[in-house]
Amino acid sequence: MGRARANTLTEGDCLTASLLALDDLENYYRWLFEEVRPFFGERLVEIGAGIGTFTARLVRSHVSCHPTARLEVFEQEGTLYQHLHKRLKTAHPDLLRAGRLTTTNKVFRSSPERFDTFLMINVLEHIADDQASIRAAYHALVPGGTFVVFVPALPWLYSALDRAVGHYRRYEKPHLEGLLRTGGFDVVKSKYMDCMGVLPWYLLNVVGRRTSINTHLAHFYDTWFVPFTRWLEGLQKPWFGKNVLVVARKNAA
Repeated sequence: MGRARANTLTEGDCLTASLLALDDLENYYRWLFEEVRPFFGERLVEIGAGIGTFTARLVRSHVSCHPTARLEVFEQEGTLYQHLHKRLKTAHPDLLRAGRLTTTNKVFRSSPERFDTFLMINVLEHIADDQASIRAAYHALVPGGTFVVFVPALPWLYSALDRAVGHYRRYEKPHLEGLLRTGGFDVVKSKYMDCMGVLPWYLLNVVGRRTSINTHLAHFYDTWFVPFTRWLEGLQKPWFGKNVLVVARKNAA
């Protein structure tokens, strides 16, 4: 299981550049991490970790703090994997040596019921057969295990940038919930996120047809808009947003 579309050089370069441009958005990734942190177990796997932006926070703030926690990280794209492995080797050589943190440059394969937490952060949209990936997550999780999915939202926001980085689709929240329920999961948390990001994404990438991230604008938005958006969405769940977060639990039956 992995990003099924073969990356051309252009697509791979666009994806790597976009991930690097978004790598140090501290407020945004802290918000996402704290939304899903209560659902982490002790046997975790992250699929399609990219350059390790979310992974680094996951290791620093969860795995390293829980002596029995283990994390397996998969990234099949070679350039992204090089960034990922170098980052984790530099920051957490002790965990790698102890086998509590592993990185794999291959398509994900798993024996049944191996993990209690399965994470796909901005990955499912890259996979042609997303239902097959959901089945693979179900197969890999123990009964009662947690599947964390974070994806781009709203099909009408599909843009030149989405196409450039290899996205097959953007999701409506009810559709993603339905896919997970069909796959044998119970939805325990579901929400749109970053409602204020919808308009700039639409203007820059749908209307403006940009195929790259403006690093300065991204940092400006993270510094000044993300904290306010998080506060606002804490008061009232938005009915739309630039992304969808769903946390689902594997049926124990």
